[in-house]
Amino acid sequence: MFTHTIQAWGCASRVTLLYPTSSVLLDTSHGVDEMLKIARLFDDKLGADESEKEHAQHMLRLVGTSYAEIASQLYQIDSDVDSDAETRYESSISGRTIFLEKFSHIERMLRDYDFYSRKHFSQGMFTPESKSVRHRLYREVLQGCAGVTLPADYGHVVRVCKLIMDHLSWQEEQCQDSVQEDITEIFVDMALLAGTVVKVPDERMYVLTAIHNSASRFFKRKKSFETSSYATVDRPALVGAMRMAMGDSELTEPFLRHFDKRPTKQRARGNTAMAFIEEMMRKDRNR
Repeated sequence: MFTHTIQAWGCASRVTLLYPTSSVLLDTSHGVDEMLKIARLFDDKLGADESEKEHAQHMLRLVGTSYAEIASQLYQIDSDVDSDAETRYESSISGRTIFLEKFSHIERMLRDYDFYSRKHFSQGMFTPESKSVRHRLYREVLQGCAGVTLPADYGHVVRVCKLIMDHLSWQEEQCQDSVQEDITEIFVDMALLAGTVVKVPDERMYVLTAIHNSASRFFKRKKSFETSSYATVDRPALVGAMRMAMGDSELTEPFLRHFDKRPTKQRARGNTAMAFIEEMMRKDRNR
């Protein structure tokens, strides 16, 4: 019911955005606000004590599905803005998408969802369905973040990425089953976002390093007992996304070499900035 209602308000918002007339009483902002009101309907439930694990699983799934659908609808509204010449022009002036305008609500939804998880499932017991709902929520949020283009707003995106990485790390620590789900797409999306919103190369390398380090617990290992039982991340795919995020910068190769376990031929670069960077990274690996 909640999902259908959210979808209906999202559709209404897109219609009033693309086909505004004097007879339309509701504008896009009204539909967006109604969707966010649905998110707030769960506030009392999320803060209440729940003794039945089965009911808590149902509530977690319901909340996660609703939150994911809200994030998806906000992204779709922004996509329709980009497809329309007039609204695209208005959006380019402000530089802020609807998703970004409601970013505080998105962040609150992520925090509330994590709070409920930690409160009722501190001993793991995550079903495959609940894991899928969680991962969909993260993907929808990251997809909406892709519309952030202003450097001044990149802190919001980085903060949400950190939230997601912290949540996934906690899930992995609590997991007690062996049903793995591939979450490569989540980390790839975060790496590509870093390339879009983090303009300063040094800061971008710092963010990408944090993403790689967080994902490393999900990399496949030679010994099966060392591999995470919660989820997997394809390391080559992530490194490829990191390469795309770095772009054509002269720092790209020496930076990525820091994460490459394969032996590489060393070439003398002389007394250059590249030689200094490589030397610093080599020392850091040997610590």
